[in-house]
Amino acid sequence: MAKQEPPYTIGRLGELCGLSRSTLIYYDSIGLLEPSGRSISGYRLYSKEDRSRLERIVAFRALGLELERIGELLDLPEDGPAGSLLGRVFEINGRIAELRAQQRGILDLLEARGGLGVGPSSIRALGKIAREAGITESNYRGLHEAFESVLPAEHRRLLGLLGFGEAEIEEFLAKLKKGL
Repeated sequence: MAKQEPPYTIGRLGELCGLSRSTLIYYDSIGLLEPSGRSISGYRLYSKEDRSRLERIVAFRALGLELERIGELLDLPEDGPAGSLLGRVFEINGRIAELRAQQRGILDLLEARGGLGVGPSSIRALGKIAREAGITESNYRGLHEAFESVLPAEHRRLLGLLGFGEAEIEEFLAKLKKGL
């Protein structure tokens, strides 16, 4: 007989999904993620299904969707065409995460052997700094334009470290200059 997974407390679920307790309380208040149950003391308890729903919410937020739209998408029947398409989006997201993990592993290996002047920790730090500075997917263009105008050689080097080939870098920079 398979061992049943115990319910998650709000703190544990938030920790597993990288969200604060207050975020989960807010999601409950707007009906986006209601707990499956309550403890005898009244504490929120979440099931595996609740965790799965929260992971989908987090994935949709990473795509830039608003909470209201996420609620609409989560309410679609999973066995219909829209549900199938959403399932495919999550499969693609999983594959992208796997490829990024492989990329990090390769960069770690190269750095360990002295192959890079900038290590993966520097690249991760750059990403963290950008997020903390308010740079989002939608305004990365401005960052690239500024980087290219101030330090073009370093910009190209960074793009190479991020896994872009020479042809891709040239194409990207051409689009950047055209304003696309």
